[in-house]
Amino acid sequence: MNINLEMIIQATINFFIFYFILYKFVFKKTIAIMDSRKAEVEKSFAKVKEQEDRAILLKEQYDKDVINYKNEGLKLVESYKRKADQVYGEIIEESKKEASNIKDRALKEIAKEKEKARVEIKEEIVDLSLQLSTRILEKEISEDKHRELIDEFIAKVGS
Repeated sequence: MNINLEMIIQATINFFIFYFILYKFVFKKTIAIMDSRKAEVEKSFAKVKEQEDRAILLKEQYDKDVINYKNEGLKLVESYKRKADQVYGEIIEESKKEASNIKDRALKEIAKEKEKARVEIKEEIVDLSLQLSTRILEKEISEDKHRELIDEFIAKVGS
């Protein structure tokens, strides 16, 4: 095997010329395209990371808001419950007072009616006694007749 030194030198020179041409026209543009593509990909990743961080912050804020609204809702419900209990108590107290007033008025009315009935009964007894006395005086009454009038008087008073 013969090694041809001249051919090796020519091949090496051709290789370097070809490499220089490729470097000058292809490699720079390819590297520039690859660098710009890399920059775009890194920019996209940064944007996605930024959006992810923002989404995490929004979710945390949302969770805080949900907890706050829930607590506010519970406080509001508790407040309305206390107000309802207060109104219920006031209504019960007012009903008790009204019932007591009605009872007192009824008792007073009963006492008045009782006194009125007592007065009417007394007046009736007096009237009947006067009528009986008048009859007795008008007639001369025998003992049997007298007993009969008294029984009749008692029967009228009793009914």
